[in-house]
Amino acid sequence: MKTSIPLTTSLLLTPTTATTAQFQCPNTPNPSPINVDVAILGGGASGTYSALHLHNNYANHTLALIEARPKLGGQVNTYHDPSTGLTVEYGVNQYTDVPGAAEFLEYLEIPYTRSGTGGGGSGYIDIQNGRILDGPSEEEGNEAVRAIQVYRELLGRYPELEEGLLLPEPVPEDLVLPFTDFARKYGIERAALPLSTGMGDLSTVPTLYVMKHYGAHVYRNQFLYTARKNNQEIYDKAQALLADSVFLSSRPFAIRRNENNVQLCLQTPTGTQLLQAKRLLITIPPTLDSLKGTGLDLTPEETALFTNFSQIGYYSTLIRIPGFLPFLSFRQNTTDITNNITLLENKSPTNNPFNLPKLPAIWNIHKTHIPDLYQVEYGAATPLSEDIVRRNIFADLARLRNAGLIIATATDTDTSTGSDSGVEEEPMVVRFADHSPFYPYASPEAIKDGFYKRLAKLQGEMNTWWTGGAFHVPDSSLLWRFSEGVIAGLVEGLKGGG
Repeated sequence: MKTSIPLTTSLLLTPTTATTAQFQCPNTPNPSPINVDVAILGGGASGTYSALHLHNNYANHTLALIEARPKLGGQVNTYHDPSTGLTVEYGVNQYTDVPGAAEFLEYLEIPYTRSGTGGGGSGYIDIQNGRILDGPSEEEGNEAVRAIQVYRELLGRYPELEEGLLLPEPVPEDLVLPFTDFARKYGIERAALPLSTGMGDLSTVPTLYVMKHYGAHVYRNQFLYTARKNNQEIYDKAQALLADSVFLSSRPFAIRRNENNVQLCLQTPTGTQLLQAKRLLITIPPTLDSLKGTGLDLTPEETALFTNFSQIGYYSTLIRIPGFLPFLSFRQNTTDITNNITLLENKSPTNNPFNLPKLPAIWNIHKTHIPDLYQVEYGAATPLSEDIVRRNIFADLARLRNAGLIIATATDTDTSTGSDSGVEEEPMVVRFADHSPFYPYASPEAIKDGFYKRLAKLQGEMNTWWTGGAFHVPDSSLLWRFSEGVIAGLVEGLKGGG
């Protein structure tokens, strides 16, 4: 017996059939609306690429790109260190080398390099118990390699996952198994830890989403990197090209759709503005919380579908941690020894065949090329507030310091004498990025009941199109390519209906 997709009526806003004259934005300095062909909500990877694709290929169509933050880029987070002049990417790091990705960078005149991932070594740390763990034995290492190989073979059964979320019917049972159950079924428990970052609680997240996120594109190991190590430059150049079509630090607080157009009340830095568009492209996460904040007049079908989305908490921070022992070089017999560890994975081996830390927890810690600066990736089964995440991270670092893994260092505050003040330097957050909800996912019951087929049918309804990670996968290059197909349908709608 199939389980029906629930309908949350408490958040339902009945679509209006109001005319422009009946829909008014309060306290609008300019009563005349801005009229465009396409309004795009969200200036991350999908929204910015879609705007540029329209700008470059359909120049006769006007657009407005609306972004709540003061810059474009979404999950791109580039830090410029003032003392060294170096940059660190603590959000999107590289771009999957698929057709169209390099051409997009070339169009923006962004120099790039091609290579696989790699670099320094990795190690393991049990943060809960404050222990550095030994690396795997030869037997354990072979088991891990075999587990990933079996996973890749199983992944090869579903090549369609590279293109979107149009699933076979009936949906294969393996795709809706929680990933830990899937790993037990095929004896690949040791694959769970390397596939866990970004995926939330693998005891509940269906295998479909792991296979989407860690898909064939990852194992081709072919990526593009910006040569100037500045991913924000992509979006700054995009903003310059789009010019006055970009509305930064702006957000809608009411959206009404009818058979003729879409009307948005925007709160902008200069006040309230009425925007009227023939078509709306939504690229922000389609969770009820996110959409409710825009004032979108959700239909019953949209509400029923978006109610199903669960959310993963994903946070990336840059933290200055003086004296972090696992990453330090050291001296042995008067010889300087360079430690090649650049990544520590949080591993919990106690009564846990998957070695997964219990969430919420630090997923891993990356050494950057700036002294004492580390990227800490933190995960939760559901989104948490920034205050809670910061507090939890500092509690973990205090535990590591008490275990002797963070060596106490003293700040030199007396520049005239050069003497130590005796004051220990504490870890300090330099940057904090909240990427939640990272990957909205549906329940096994909803997936089997045709969730993604119904989701695809939303395209074009109420003059609205959709793209973004929830409709494919949170990978910039794959979203660029997917969004092109969405734009093609949107533009055909414009040709046919206004």
